[in-house]
Amino acid sequence: MTKSLPLVSCLCVTRGRVAMLKRAVACFRSQTWTNRELVLLYESDDAATMAYAATLADDPSVRCVEVPASPKQTLGALRNLSIEAARGEFVAQWDDDDWHGPARLAVQVGATQKHGRPGCVLVRWTMYDAVEKRAYVSGQRAWEGSLLARRDVVPPYPELPREEDTPVIQAMLRQRLLVGLDFPELYIYTFHGTNTWDVHHWKEGLLPSAQPLGPDELRDIEKVLGVESSPALGAGG
Repeated sequence: MTKSLPLVSCLCVTRGRVAMLKRAVACFRSQTWTNRELVLLYESDDAATMAYAATLADDPSVRCVEVPASPKQTLGALRNLSIEAARGEFVAQWDDDDWHGPARLAVQVGATQKHGRPGCVLVRWTMYDAVEKRAYVSGQRAWEGSLLARRDVVPPYPELPREEDTPVIQAMLRQRLLVGLDFPELYIYTFHGTNTWDVHHWKEGLLPSAQPLGPDELRDIEKVLGVESSPALGAGG
């Protein structure tokens, strides 16, 4: 049956945060979509990631791609290199610091097939604040990190150090290439204080449109993420 399913390449550009990366790899391995590969791309001066990548050598579904650290390349350029390394008909952005639900690939590929569009994004996702121990459901928009699309329709990422994925999503929306799915349970975006975007973007750009979740939901999210559970009074608004 696997042979009849399109191959999905999960593209993980990572640097220096092995603990989070291990969770992203575990999420990849837990996917219900069987025909998949993880393209793990890192720079040659990232010793910690290099050492962890060596432990994945026996897993044929994980392909580690080391690129030169000099000259220094932007995140956008590194994302383009990960697409070049992909073998799949579909590619999925697979950020190393987020949680990807076991059905993410299956649901998103299914949506492209059902709606006749070559790409899919989530219009809401779950958000976890690891600094203040709070959880939210996001406001509605096309969330860049959730992109899954046929590789041949994804435009090149601009060579920017951040916000490199926004122009890609905007271009695909203009061309009506994407179907939007309201499945926030498929993805947990984690704010940990060292994200590409800083705390100002988190508090001013994301939280005003988000809906706070209660203590029970917070504990469930922390259990899924494998982090220490927060006191009940720390949850919600």
